[in-house]
Amino acid sequence: MASSTIIEACKSRKRNRKPFVFETFATGNSIDGFSGPFKDNIRMFLQEFANVEDYTVSGFPIWSTWLMSNSTGAVFPLYTIEETTQLSLNPFCDHCKFSGWGHHYVSKRRYHLVIPANENWEKPLGSDSIEIDTHVLHGLIHSNGYGHLLSISNGVVNGDSNLLSGTDFMDFWDRLCTVFNTRKISVNDVSKKGGMELRLLHGVAYGQSWFGKWDYRFGRGSYGVTEQKYEIAVQFLSSLGLDKILNDFKRDIPKRLKIKQIIGTYRELSEIPLITISDLFQFMLAFKSKAPFHSKMKLENRDDYWCDPDIGEKHRPISMDTFVNLMANNDCRWPARRLEFVLIVIVNLLKENQENVNRNYGMTRQDLRDEARKCIGDTGLIDFVLKSIRCFQLGNQIIRRSINPNTKLLEFTIHEAANKEAESIRFPVLDKDSGCRWTERKVKKAAEFILKILRAHNGDGAMSRQELRDKARTTIRDTGLIDYVLKSLNKSMMGNKIIFRSKNPSTKRIEFAFEDIVEASRIENIELDFTIDQDLEYLYETVLLSYPGSDSVSLATRVVLDSKKFVKKWKLENQESQIMALTCKVLPSFDELESELTRPLSPGVVVYVPPWITIRELKGVAQLALRDTYCIMQNFVVTQIGGLKGIEDKRMLSCAVGRDAHVWVRGRGLDLDTELRYEGGPIKLKVDCICGARDDDGERMVICDACQVWFHTTCSGIDDQEVPAVFLCESCRNF
Repeated sequence: MASSTIIEACKSRKRNRKPFVFETFATGNSIDGFSGPFKDNIRMFLQEFANVEDYTVSGFPIWSTWLMSNSTGAVFPLYTIEETTQLSLNPFCDHCKFSGWGHHYVSKRRYHLVIPANENWEKPLGSDSIEIDTHVLHGLIHSNGYGHLLSISNGVVNGDSNLLSGTDFMDFWDRLCTVFNTRKISVNDVSKKGGMELRLLHGVAYGQSWFGKWDYRFGRGSYGVTEQKYEIAVQFLSSLGLDKILNDFKRDIPKRLKIKQIIGTYRELSEIPLITISDLFQFMLAFKSKAPFHSKMKLENRDDYWCDPDIGEKHRPISMDTFVNLMANNDCRWPARRLEFVLIVIVNLLKENQENVNRNYGMTRQDLRDEARKCIGDTGLIDFVLKSIRCFQLGNQIIRRSINPNTKLLEFTIHEAANKEAESIRFPVLDKDSGCRWTERKVKKAAEFILKILRAHNGDGAMSRQELRDKARTTIRDTGLIDYVLKSLNKSMMGNKIIFRSKNPSTKRIEFAFEDIVEASRIENIELDFTIDQDLEYLYETVLLSYPGSDSVSLATRVVLDSKKFVKKWKLENQESQIMALTCKVLPSFDELESELTRPLSPGVVVYVPPWITIRELKGVAQLALRDTYCIMQNFVVTQIGGLKGIEDKRMLSCAVGRDAHVWVRGRGLDLDTELRYEGGPIKLKVDCICGARDDDGERMVICDACQVWFHTTCSGIDDQEVPAVFLCESCRNF
């Protein structure tokens, strides 16, 4: 539907305005002049970029900003709801409480930024819009600049196949928060894909949650989990070696075979060695999204890949292009072209050495280094390349590094690649059919011969089953073995090719043909032998959730799953060099701290002021900002800037404090009678759980009827469905 039609359909708009481009909105110079704190910037945004609607949600005004996606053609609204806390039915904020911000003073206003689900784009917002969690995007930001991302999801355009992804909306949200000068935003990461918790999947793959791509970091854990515990758990799980996993599953043959099949499949597809489960998950997720993959493993630690005891392949070569890319991506200070030049020099030196019948075929590291220095002046570059070489292939030449068993010196050798080394076949049926009556070696030899026939015929197109069978019988006498291989030879991988078996619609005959992997993935209705989502879910459930004989893996997994709160902090700064950004924080009197304001001090307010104003003028600016932000400071009067002694009123600001400083503010008039004091509510639970938790983290809890202390039901061994009528903690039971 055209954007003008949608805009006209929204009768509540006061005036027509072309929608803003979604992909570029809030970037560069698309929004100018937002140089103040959040509470001022959001007002300017509503004045300049939004239209007020003629209806309300729960009595609160609504503004709409219409956006259009250039990539999909979708036109949709961004609604902003200004909720006045004193008029709200729910004036306190559970999101603040569970994020560890329950000690913040209650802000006077909070703003809901909402992009509704696509079926509601042309409808007014419902009365429950603040509470429901089905929005494509829903963010809540308090007037002090602290906020919460409550929901984020994909947006489908009216059932069309065109999508705006969660990443698109997350980019948009991040741009808005940056332009508005927000201070901190929290998110409760409980997103799932199928049966997988994404914070665990992405934590193992990338060392951070999905929100980490936008610099959201660990904020607060449940059940006493700390940031240090979280980082240790993520690092431990990410470093689990694939060969170690196979070895640890050796007593569970069916699971081991399945895991081995999955690992083998993606190792065949990857040009980069997959060493750890982090490497494997990264590649699977990148392959699924066609994104580039970069291994986090160091090149020197990849020896295990070249010698896999399960498949009997020793020092399998990689192409020189792949090897150069590996070195270049490994924090290397030399460009790829120089690395490639050194490798070519080394190959030529090894060839010359091989042709000299009076010398051994192998060259010691020192000899090769000395010869290379005659062509290359940078010895550091030579040493780096020689240290990195394991086994690579240039053309039909394979270059290896090994230790001479007699001299115990490192040697480099070169030889021509045999056919079986140049290309290997991935034969999936061998991983699945444990009841095959032929040995694996026999099946592979038969398959290799049949593939030679098929490859020789490849230039002439597909080859019929009967023709392929007849040619195979000239060498393979066992027709049962031939039929078994031909029946199984479908969607098998050989190098960068896939062998397909299909029925010719014209001749009705079974035919075999090679297809490039990239091209094959574009063919509709053809599924390759691997299904990434199913493979990911199998590894997730089997390895991460059910690891055999290791409490360490299960404990680390539990720590990551118990870490749901992530926070992004924006740096306090101003683009104008002549403006100072100050945080003014109220320091109550000793009596107020002792008797009334017993929780940690609330964050101050941010003010942007020129450096040439006086301290007296700063007092006026700070007083207005504090009164405009917090309910408890409705009538607050600033009497002093500075701590115990204060700063003289006539002093120039730039001579008294530095840029981006935190400034203590003292005064009188705090409304200690208001119920709207703390975002966490008037009552602070006393928590002292055995897991180490000392605050309400949002998990289910039970109170001890004797000491009135709260404990997690899980930590107390209580089923959530059967909470006892009377509960006594362990200390009270043993009293």
